[in-house]
Amino acid sequence: MRARIYTILEVCFIAIFCFSLFKLGTIGYGYVKGDQLYKDSQKEFLTSEDSKSSLIVTVDFDALWEINKDIVGWIYSSDTPVNYPLLQTLDNSYYLKRTYNHVYSDFGSIFIDYRCNKDLTDLNTIIYGHNTKNGSMFGTFKKYKTKSYFDKHKYIYIFYPDKSFKYEVIAAYTVTTSDPVYTLNFTSDDEFKNWLNDVISNSEAETNKTEITGKEKIITFSTCTSRSKTERFVVVAEQIEIVEK
Repeated sequence: MRARIYTILEVCFIAIFCFSLFKLGTIGYGYVKGDQLYKDSQKEFLTSEDSKSSLIVTVDFDALWEINKDIVGWIYSSDTPVNYPLLQTLDNSYYLKRTYNHVYSDFGSIFIDYRCNKDLTDLNTIIYGHNTKNGSMFGTFKKYKTKSYFDKHKYIYIFYPDKSFKYEVIAAYTVTTSDPVYTLNFTSDDEFKNWLNDVISNSEAETNKTEITGKEKIITFSTCTSRSKTERFVVVAEQIEIVEK
């Protein structure tokens, strides 16, 4: 009887082990496919790029819109993997598990919180992206904890059909999903100033942002961590330039 129980347990353990391997393999394969999809999109839809002035990037939005009308822009950061279509839809769950061409994938997409204005005019706009193990999407954002990386990768660009936005990173730190950094509505200039002052104070890397006017336009880039379901890492950036096309 005891031998039979051991045999059953052994079979169960083997089944669990095999299933785990299958799931890991499936996720890994999905990451490879997703990564290749986005690399191909860079070749297909980015028709030019000026390394000296990263604001000059030509995106074929007409071709992108034939694939997906939810695409609102393109996000890019020099010398990083961040070079992707930017999307927005009616909720914050759809593009967590779908690429920009609507294909189900753990790779997901980079997308704006559905509660935010897609024209980036909010005081605080939230943009989400996965923390992938291979460093793609927002997988390198955790490196902003270090001063050297922070200083070398200060600028993030967002390209729209009619204009380009340049953002400077001013803070980066670990939070929970209920952290005030996700605040979207402010009742007064003073409330916003106090919020931004707290954001800068919380940064895990030293920041050069000292003066707060209350007129800043902020983007909070949010990604998950591997330590907890409720833990996130945020990179906070200030809009410093708009170039009309």
